Amino acid sequence: MQQPIATIKRDFGIMKKKILFICTHNAIRSQMAEGYMRAKYGDRYEVFSGGIEKGQVHPKAIVVMKEIGIDISGHRSKLIDEFYGTDIDIVVTVCDSAKATCPFFPGAKEEIHQGFSDPAAFTGSDEEIWAGFRRVRDEITRWIDAKFGNAPASLNIEPLKQENTNLPQNQDLLVELTDTIWEETIEKQTRPIVVMFYSPSCPFCRQIEPYVVNYAKEFHETILFGHLNVLTNMSIIERYGIRQTPTFKIFCSGKPVFEMVGAIYPTMLKKMLDVVQDHGKECTSSSMAIDFENLITDSGMEKRI
Repeated sequence: MQQPIATIKRDFGIMKKKILFICTHNAIRSQMAEGYMRAKYGDRYEVFSGGIEKGQVHPKAIVVMKEIGIDISGHRSKLIDEFYGTDIDIVVTVCDSAKATCPFFPGAKEEIHQGFSDPAAFTGSDEEIWAGFRRVRDEITRWIDAKFGNAPASLNIEPLKQENTNLPQNQDLLVELTDTIWEETIEKQTRPIVVMFYSPSCPFCRQIEPYVVNYAKEFHETILFGHLNVLTNMSIIERYGIRQTPTFKIFCSGKPVFEMVGAIYPTMLKKMLDVVQDHGKECTSSSMAIDFENLITDSGMEKRI
């Protein structure tokens, strides 16, 4: 009988930690990381990789890993959905932090972000592109050795605790939402409310939060603001289908009417808030979505309810 994809293995009575590497297409960086981690530290870790979109394992990734004695030709590109419901201990996102749209995996006990350049985006001569693939390979292997080389197999990893350092001083302006107060704060709210879904390890979440705090001060008379940690409020995440951070959702009369996902410019967020302020009463009084498609012309903003 075939075992599940993330079945528990034990060596000498010690449970292996499960580690999942994630990038966008599960084609190069996360595949390299999975192959190297399993080859070098497979006696201590059960290793997987996945992507938020399905691609194909890049042929050049297979070749450059073969150069250091690791065969990943049997790997396949996988969606992280395959691992939902499994007990993953460590999730490592290896997407380029400059892209700032970071996937997250629900239920992980520890989340790490270490960005690497995407070799698929490299340009130049064939020789230069091959050199880029080898450079990223070497960066990944060196980082894995430094991060996990001395980690004991029986390491107890505590769940992430919410950091208070990034919270605004006036928490009444930016409410820290949880599943226990969601219904009262969001679904029964009569004013428009903007919710930022964030992950503690998401670089762009940390970059844009000061802007959100300033906007909360500027628009506090007409719009409520809140943010929710996607790692600790899974029932809400599943209900609204949140897959990436940051995600901004607008709620009117408890209904989601608009969202923006990923590395948006603060000016785009500001434009959205201006529209909410101008048309928020109409939205809440009629329980109808604001017609953002006609009110906002920026092509980078997509209406998704």
